[in-house]
Amino acid sequence: MDKYKVFIVDDQVENLKTMVDIFEQYRPEYEIFQTNNPENVIHIAQRIKPDLIVTDWDMPNLNGIEVIQNLKKKKETMEIPVIMATGIHITSNDLQVALEVGAVDFVRKPIDPIELVARTHSALLISKYHKETLALKDHELTESSLHLIKSNKFNIDITKKLHELKVLIQQKPEVSENLLKTIISDLNSRIQEDSWHRFNLSFTNVHKDFTKNLVDQFPDLTGMELKLCAFIRLGMNNKDIAALLNQNPDSIKVSRSRLRKKLGLDQSQNLESFLNSF
Repeated sequence: MDKYKVFIVDDQVENLKTMVDIFEQYRPEYEIFQTNNPENVIHIAQRIKPDLIVTDWDMPNLNGIEVIQNLKKKKETMEIPVIMATGIHITSNDLQVALEVGAVDFVRKPIDPIELVARTHSALLISKYHKETLALKDHELTESSLHLIKSNKFNIDITKKLHELKVLIQQKPEVSENLLKTIISDLNSRIQEDSWHRFNLSFTNVHKDFTKNLVDQFPDLTGMELKLCAFIRLGMNNKDIAALLNQNPDSIKVSRSRLRKKLGLDQSQNLESFLNSF
């Protein structure tokens, strides 16, 4: 069970106690922080890094709208979701104002325990999903950047070899043939690597633990066999797999047969169905 940090802001100590009691009763796993001084919100939020803030709207010196605006100005706090609590500003226009400055939701006063818990939990789940999505996109961006660096290095190397080939064709035809074979081999390997890289990024987003679970049970599977398992897991036929790996369909057929033996499957067992269990 996730242990979230919830930070409550209200100038009335009675209101703070009410909300703390509600969370302790309905969500004891939450770690609750509180303050009755809205001017301390930024400092406390930077220190404790809460997953959610529930703030009162009507407070002296600094109201709830101003609290949100201040949070949005700081890099460390600008992404923290905030729920507005109010017993006065409850019209549609008030709600629009709160949402426009950055509140994700609001609860009415006097506080209803079920509403507070439900809206808080919903906001936390949405925030968690948002963080996971951002983390995934960051991971994809890093992977793509590293792949781009490798691609650029490869392109520079191939260009250099082609220039060498141009000279050798005129001077040493027999040597140029060997260099040409090397270039073709490098290009074929690169095609396979590019195809797998694009496929693997998408595949792991959907089937995150597939490869790990498979390796845990069959640690002797090679990298190429793991690739083949992923393709078969998606129901791809030999022709499509061959196109992605730049191989002959007959070679894929042989590889599938060897894979079945390595996984200990007899002819009555469906390979795709077996891999779907991971």
